[in-house]
Amino acid sequence: MKIAIVGAGILGTSLGVLAKRAGHEVVAVASRTLKSAREAAKTIGGVTVVGDAGLSALGADLVLLSVPDRAIPSVAIQVAAGGALRRGAVVAHLSGALPAGVLAGVHAAGGWVGSMHPLQTFADVETAIASLAGSFFFLEGDPDALDVLRSFVLSMEGRPVPLTAAGKALYHAAACVASNYLVTLADFATTLMQRAGVPADAALDALLPLIRGTVRNLEALGLPDALTGPIARGDVGTVRSHLAAMHREPGDLSRLYAALARKTVEVALRKGKIDRRTADELLAVLAGEDAPPGA
Repeated sequence: MKIAIVGAGILGTSLGVLAKRAGHEVVAVASRTLKSAREAAKTIGGVTVVGDAGLSALGADLVLLSVPDRAIPSVAIQVAAGGALRRGAVVAHLSGALPAGVLAGVHAAGGWVGSMHPLQTFADVETAIASLAGSFFFLEGDPDALDVLRSFVLSMEGRPVPLTAAGKALYHAAACVASNYLVTLADFATTLMQRAGVPADAALDALLPLIRGTVRNLEALGLPDALTGPIARGDVGTVRSHLAAMHREPGDLSRLYAALARKTVEVALRKGKIDRRTADELLAVLAGEDAPPGA
């Protein structure tokens, strides 16, 4: 397969490297600046640098738009209007939030549209290359585009999963919760540790092995069986003491704790380790019925 890449960031460059390793021909790399395009081409190896996104599609079977979400519609118009897109070629963006339908003009130019989002986080090209193999790629778009994208993902040892356009927003929200909000939860936990008197420079280091252990439990046991802790045990008194301690602290620590705990009660019920009566008692505590006066 002949592949063109528009956007020379971490993901575009990494996919170019993996495409070549899988036996595909990367025919062109285009980017907002020639400098970044040249750097990506050097990393991929043996790739033509193109200064115009509209010309990058020349000879390509698949054009990957690895650009910021806000730029996808305008770049798609450039590719569609550039005169280089062959009939039957696929143009796909890599956004997890946007549907393939934002690729305006591609159908009129004779191409098919799709989206291909790897459910992974990338710090740099080297780690991206290492982590993409085995990752899930969520695909959406025209049936002909999906066939091409599925074949491409499998060639890189990825795991393709179909998705509907209507499901994209909730899918992306799920990805944000799992990745971005995990960082927020770590920040919340380190705040509690520091309020408990743990030095700031030790708080995160102390929590990371616990976080890793929890991820291992999720891998080994799945949901809901990986859940542990006081709510999974039905320990109402411990939850009550947590809330009482947070009520004595400035800020709204207890509000975030209670919101997370209410969802955790649902998971604990599914696990079958607490009954409905215990769940209701926990929810009553979390609703603030046991909060001290003036809290």
